[in-house]
Amino acid sequence: MIPILYDSITVGTVPTNYGRGALSDCLGYEVTEKKNGSYELVMTYPATGIHAEDLTVGAIIKAKANYTDDPQLFFIYRVGKTINGSFTCNARHISYYLSGKVITSGTAANVAAACALLQSQATGWTISTNKSTAASFKITEPSSVRSWFGGKAGSLIDVYGGEWHFDNFTCRLLATRGADRGVTIRYGKNLTELSQSINMENLATSVQGYYKDTQTGAVTLGTKMPTGLQLSYPRDVVVDFSGKIDTQSATPIAAQINVLTAKYMSEHILYRAINSITLNIAQEGTGADRVELGDTVKIYFEALGITATTRCVAVTWDGLRDRYKAATFGDVRADITDTIATAQKEAAQAVTTDAMVNAVNRATSLITGNSGGYVVLHDSDNDGEPDEILIMNTPDIATATKVWRWNKSGLGYSSTGYAGSYGLAMTADGEIVADFITTGTLSANLIKAGVLSDQQGNSTINMTNGAAVMNNFKAKSGFELIDSSSVTKAWFKIEPTGETELFLFKGTTYLATIQASQYGGRLSLHKTNSKTAVLLGTNAMNDGGLLTIYNENDKSVASLSANLTDDGELILRNASGTQCASMSAASTGGSFSINNNAGTAKIYGYGSTGQLTCVSLTQTSSRKVKENIKPIEDSAKILELDAVSFDYKEKTQGADKRGFIAEDVAKVLPNLVTPETEDTPATLDYIGMIPYMQDVIKAQATKIAELEERLTKLEG
Repeated sequence: MIPILYDSITVGTVPTNYGRGALSDCLGYEVTEKKNGSYELVMTYPATGIHAEDLTVGAIIKAKANYTDDPQLFFIYRVGKTINGSFTCNARHISYYLSGKVITSGTAANVAAACALLQSQATGWTISTNKSTAASFKITEPSSVRSWFGGKAGSLIDVYGGEWHFDNFTCRLLATRGADRGVTIRYGKNLTELSQSINMENLATSVQGYYKDTQTGAVTLGTKMPTGLQLSYPRDVVVDFSGKIDTQSATPIAAQINVLTAKYMSEHILYRAINSITLNIAQEGTGADRVELGDTVKIYFEALGITATTRCVAVTWDGLRDRYKAATFGDVRADITDTIATAQKEAAQAVTTDAMVNAVNRATSLITGNSGGYVVLHDSDNDGEPDEILIMNTPDIATATKVWRWNKSGLGYSSTGYAGSYGLAMTADGEIVADFITTGTLSANLIKAGVLSDQQGNSTINMTNGAAVMNNFKAKSGFELIDSSSVTKAWFKIEPTGETELFLFKGTTYLATIQASQYGGRLSLHKTNSKTAVLLGTNAMNDGGLLTIYNENDKSVASLSANLTDDGELILRNASGTQCASMSAASTGGSFSINNNAGTAKIYGYGSTGQLTCVSLTQTSSRKVKENIKPIEDSAKILELDAVSFDYKEKTQGADKRGFIAEDVAKVLPNLVTPETEDTPATLDYIGMIPYMQDVIKAQATKIAELEERLTKLEG
């Protein structure tokens, strides 16, 4: 979509006109949205463009931001300098206007009420939720409406959880964003670029909450709760719950702290490193592999040893191409200010001669083709003498996000600002830190590896957890999986008879087996006593498929099978194994039977003839289930019907029958006829004719009695 420029807007109304004009000559724009995080647009525009002078701070840009939402409004908050004939505009989503709406106080008992409380101070906006969580929400200090969305203690995200969806002037807190569309991302299919990073800053060995009295300064500590993580050094975390403690409650403050601490531990990832995967994927808006923010996907990338089910936590939209440029996948954290540091890499992960040449060429191209940036001599200790060299993407340390920093302790690069972290560094004590190094030959006295891989990445061995991926793994006779106590949990082996078996164990009892034998393939599920509960397979050589379910007495109580003629059959049995019901399909049609406890059929029917046989057939007829009861007024109409004899066109249904024609009955008593459809002929309710006959017979009996009485009198 070509973005549109506006000088100003009316809050609550998305303009539909072309405002100042369409920015058709822009060089490109990208929109990046992070789940519960930033939502920004970056546009590059020529200095000689039609609207170059109109792109000022505060102006509004309407642009497409993803596949599904309507075009979104963004306000310009920064206009960069002109470099090489173009400049950059940075704009935030219109929802950031709520950072200028102040709310001073308020309370709510549930998430819907909390959203309504914030909306009360945001005229023109809709703030809502599809969650129903009940919990106390308090605004304890004057601050902006948007700050209470998340990113601070006591915010909506902090209290109720959920994921925000911003759609112009509508802010909606959802239980979850996205869906599992069954998308699989794999190299060679739709994956064009991928990198993986691990962030350990979230790790904690214990959590301890506290409350600080603002009047006296006294601090109340809660219980120190272990997370279960074992590290070579302790990493204890303390959390301030002062804003969530109810000092008027009968529950002691220490007990409230402990409840809040347990809740904090359940909502944060503290026991494992945050895994973040950034990748570019080829996708179309209507394609089967479309991925939206919050979606769950499966990622396979053997070269990096990545096989994971994860969620999309950030997307970057290429506005002029109307598609996503990149997506970030990883662990979801509750903090709205969370940003997952990622670095896009185009170099192949396998180190070959060609890869080395490509890496050198790429590095040469990046460095010799550089333009822009700022070199700053910085005085870090304020002694009047510069002590480090900084190369940054902005001239201000406070706003710079890409920083090269060189001082007496080393040289490093950070993509998250001056304070780091520095994922690429050379330090004065002789260490080099990097998450990816391309080299022709590596010589070392000792290599401490996380993952060993061949040059093409087809086979890997993870030295940390012992996981191995082998391109062509072969094991004679079989192999066995054991736990840390050497107890067998699964085995896959070939029996001397040539049968292949896979067994899965719970403790020392096998609960599932897969077998390939002379009878074909079989899958068995077993009870804890190893007796078969479900069998899927075949019964005999060349036989059809069979599904059998057994009870605790090893009796087959249900079976679904296909026999040699490909006929299907469903059989149900009682606890003793006696057949009580069956349904089968044959070339002549379907049939069913219901048996007594001796296995003798008492009710049976055949689809080939439409015949149903049973001892008796009754209908529900109690006064309890009927209403609007009154005498029949048109019973004499049945005398207008003509009974006929006939043969069925389908010879198996019989000949020389007696009855009525449904279409003829419909002209007299339409309530007894179900009209024909495209698939079924008209049908007649023969049982429904009985009341008419009975009423006519009753009337005739009364008439006969009257005539007999008159005749008696005449004869007398």
